[in-house]
Amino acid sequence: MVARELFVRPYRVLVSDDDAGCRETVREALAVQGYELCLASCGREAIEAVRSHFIHVMIVDMNMPDMSGLDTVSMIRREISVRVPSILMSADASRELMSEALAAHFDSFIAKPFDISALRHIVEEVLRRHYETDDL
Repeated sequence: MVARELFVRPYRVLVSDDDAGCRETVREALAVQGYELCLASCGREAIEAVRSHFIHVMIVDMNMPDMSGLDTVSMIRREISVRVPSILMSADASRELMSEALAAHFDSFIAKPFDISALRHIVEEVLRRHYETDDL
């Protein structure tokens, strides 16, 4: 079950990536669209952000120093008992990783380096699917 705050603006997006440049690029790309951003440099910070804030969608990097993006989302679901819509981001766009993400019930996948317009589109689609609003 997805925890929902329907029709609440701005939508809050958590970006978890150990690469500060990537976090900033995503922040800039989404902030101009009106999203509120929470930034985390590792899985543990992402977990704490979800404990502290209502997050509408998470974008998590696969390879972080303390735990993978898959493990981070799994731990959030297990420990906090919430299913936040999730997008896995990775430079490894292999079929195996995409299959793992699908099996772990991620909502989407984006390969690094990513196109800003593709990133925005993916975030909008995930929000639309989970929060049933057409006013994105």
